[in-house]
Amino acid sequence: MSTGITATGNFWSAFFVNNRIVSGVIIIALYLIIISFFGYMIAPYIKKLYTGENTKLRKYTDPIIGFIEKVAGVDRNKTYSFKGYFISLIIFNFVAGTISFLFLIFQGYFFKAPGQDVMSPSLTFNTIISFLTNTNLQHYSSPTTLTYLDLTVVIIGLMFLSAGTGFAASMAFVRGIMNDDKKLGNFFHDFLVAIFDLILPLSLLATVLLIIVGVPDTTYSSIIIHPFFGKMTVNIPIGPVASLEGIKNIGTNGGGFYGANAGYPFENPDWISNLIEVVSFTIIPIGSIFALGQALNNRKFGRVIYGVIVALFIFSALLTFFGEISGIPAMANLGFNYGGNFIGKETAIGISQSSIFSTGATLTSTGAANSALIDYTPAGILGILFPLLLNDPLGGVGTGILNIFSYVIFTVFIVSLMVGKLPEIMSLKVSAKEMKYSTYSLITHPLIIIVPLGIVLLLSPILMSSFVNTRPDQITQLLYEFASAASNNGSEVGGFATNTAFFNIIDGIIMLMGRFPIMAFQLVIAQSFASKKPKVLYGRTFDIGSFWFGMMLFFTMLLLGLLSFFPILAVGPLLSWGRTFSLIIRGVL
Repeated sequence: MSTGITATGNFWSAFFVNNRIVSGVIIIALYLIIISFFGYMIAPYIKKLYTGENTKLRKYTDPIIGFIEKVAGVDRNKTYSFKGYFISLIIFNFVAGTISFLFLIFQGYFFKAPGQDVMSPSLTFNTIISFLTNTNLQHYSSPTTLTYLDLTVVIIGLMFLSAGTGFAASMAFVRGIMNDDKKLGNFFHDFLVAIFDLILPLSLLATVLLIIVGVPDTTYSSIIIHPFFGKMTVNIPIGPVASLEGIKNIGTNGGGFYGANAGYPFENPDWISNLIEVVSFTIIPIGSIFALGQALNNRKFGRVIYGVIVALFIFSALLTFFGEISGIPAMANLGFNYGGNFIGKETAIGISQSSIFSTGATLTSTGAANSALIDYTPAGILGILFPLLLNDPLGGVGTGILNIFSYVIFTVFIVSLMVGKLPEIMSLKVSAKEMKYSTYSLITHPLIIIVPLGIVLLLSPILMSSFVNTRPDQITQLLYEFASAASNNGSEVGGFATNTAFFNIIDGIIMLMGRFPIMAFQLVIAQSFASKKPKVLYGRTFDIGSFWFGMMLFFTMLLLGLLSFFPILAVGPLLSWGRTFSLIIRGVL
């Protein structure tokens, strides 16, 4: 029997080693199945939050929420329309951001720890805006720049705040579609429910799981290593890593404890932690899609949206995987066994798990990275960049529903013109107002990417002096930088000095524009739906839960998302791809 087990083990080991393409595709498929399973399992719970039903945690969390509301003077029964709801959201985030900014400024100058770098005002501005908007773009190297007090009070605090804000906005949006009382709800109550009933419990669970698999969580500042040869000691920074990782992934934040993010072994030790982290940052976005269909009593619609998202996920992941497994032709022609582009990747995780992690992090707004994106091939980086150009279709905590609905409204309008029926969603007429604000939402994203990129290219002798790669790669790096900021994603290719006053400020402005104005447009749509009657399905239009609507939605997203950026893609990553592989496109461009 033992011989059989050994033989079986040798067979599978040999299979995965000798069939890297097949095994890689299998691993990606398994990841998709696992994250879909957990998303589906949590959907009924999220649906109860959307519909205001009691959950199993409510008897424990409601007294805490009630106490906070009493201290803050919040009346949960007082509901607001768009204006009151969004003003509350903006004021709450502005006050939190201002306090956090002042905290970092004074903490850096008066309570600086030994070896800690002081943040410049522009870097402090960029960091606060980044974590406030759920972007977590890091122009600094953690943990040498921030103290553990900064990390726990400011960084982790803003991670919870931004995730709670996003989910509260999604609660208001779903409520606007379901109800007809012209109200979206109470932001402060929605925020507290999002934190205590969903985000905090899942973050604690993720933290415990990461500790079990080897991610450290301690109050010690460093581990002192005494090398066997030599007299000098090495201090390895350590601290509340697992605590930050929990909310980093559950809250789709993405900001890492270390500068290398999930590529650092203390953040992501092995394939088990890699799987836990991918499940963590996809569970709420995928669960919210299924919950949307359940809350609207249209499970077919939820499944269609899920199918479209998974199709985008598969396309992005396989493009990245095949780009990396093919590698660089110049390396393959050197005469040795070349198994793909492993540069910048953790060999224990491999190409397939790096590909699914990276594409999942840009399909959501997480932006975490378990490998160095600057070392990816042109095809690989295209697969990761593709979801950013669509504004993270799966989105962050809550914001995914808002993002996808802008595409849904646009698709409904186009399809209704094609078939000659009324443009309706759930028997709610799609009028000029919904089309106008969904269009605002969709065009704002490419504008806040293309305009800054054009400015930088015009001022290239001054602003691009730190770039080290050739021109096509420079354009790719700029496009990725601004697309990541506009999508509130936070992942970064790098390749140039980002910690400058110009890029700190321009990225900060882009992150703000990509967060709050787009969220405002989407909540205006919810307000408009909340003012419409009736909420009864009459069958006067096409079925938005059908396969054909899903196909139209898929191609509408591709056309709207990618055509806006095609000229930039042609002189950036596509040109780099053509040069690397000596393709025909090189001669055309």
